[in-house]
Amino acid sequence: MLFRQLFDKTSSTYTYLLASRAGGEALLIDPVLEQTGRYLKLLEELDLRLVKVIDTHIHADHISAMGKLRDATRCVTVMGEQSPADVVSMHVSDNEMLSIEGLTLTALHTPGHTTESYSFLMDDRVFTGDTLLIRGTGRTDFQNGDPYEQYHSLFERLLRLPDQTLVYPGHDYKGDTVSTISEEKAFNPRLKVSSADEYAEIMDNLNLANPKLMDVAVPENLRLGLRLEAQHRVPSMEVEELLARWPQVDGQLVDIREESERQRDGAIPGSMHLPYGQFESHCSVSGPLRQLGRGSRLLLYCAVGERSTLAAEIAAEKGIENVAHIPGGFRAWCAEGGDVEKTE
Repeated sequence: MLFRQLFDKTSSTYTYLLASRAGGEALLIDPVLEQTGRYLKLLEELDLRLVKVIDTHIHADHISAMGKLRDATRCVTVMGEQSPADVVSMHVSDNEMLSIEGLTLTALHTPGHTTESYSFLMDDRVFTGDTLLIRGTGRTDFQNGDPYEQYHSLFERLLRLPDQTLVYPGHDYKGDTVSTISEEKAFNPRLKVSSADEYAEIMDNLNLANPKLMDVAVPENLRLGLRLEAQHRVPSMEVEELLARWPQVDGQLVDIREESERQRDGAIPGSMHLPYGQFESHCSVSGPLRQLGRGSRLLLYCAVGERSTLAAEIAAEKGIENVAHIPGGFRAWCAEGGDVEKTE
């Protein structure tokens, strides 16, 4: 496995690069905007293809590189389903599996620092964002933070992982790079409490100054997605137009979400499933989209319209005509009362 822990000195943020092999698919966790060029250079040097970028929560101390990396690589942006960000390609729920080639992470909803905070567990290690730090824990005094929720996230979720589990936090201000669950149980002073009330008493009296970039970073990180107006830069069919003709469809519906999303949320009836992760191969000379596109219009949709926008661009670059997408995606379809079928 390829694993890199990268550091942003200004915000003391750790970013993690994961891949199962050289030349394969890669994933980044908590990238920092100012380091975008560094990430892209490293991906090129290691011959990796970035396919997913995760933010563990809405950051207050730096602007995320998710948007820039999506624009540069057409990767999938990922956050927890509680995220208030405008548009994120893929939302994961508690205990949901998130995969790239050769690697699987389990999403753990660990609120407290913020309501949408997630940790990600992979084999022998857990990426804890700002929930569990080395000899510390993330503050709970802004962005709907809650010390009681964080106590539950720590004592009922993270600290119940095997003692040898490696802990990779989202920040460190002392130069430490990694810990273990057993070390934090033994030596983390904020975990030396006997109740949630005692923990809340500590967290409510830290009296910390707000992060210097908070007033800039939070609004920017809420707007990282491809907003609705940007989704009209490629041919589109609005949900309202599709519903007005329903169940007659002018073309073939193509669901490009991942199987886990379909299993969890269902699909628009009559959809063909061709996941975004293999979209370029679907557009190859022998691919199914090229064959289908010769006979009918292709209507692509994803969760919220971000992946389908990028997929429509890819199809056009590959010379496949008669392709459109549904702005707002499956979320917009459900909001308008469209039919949904369960998938096997």
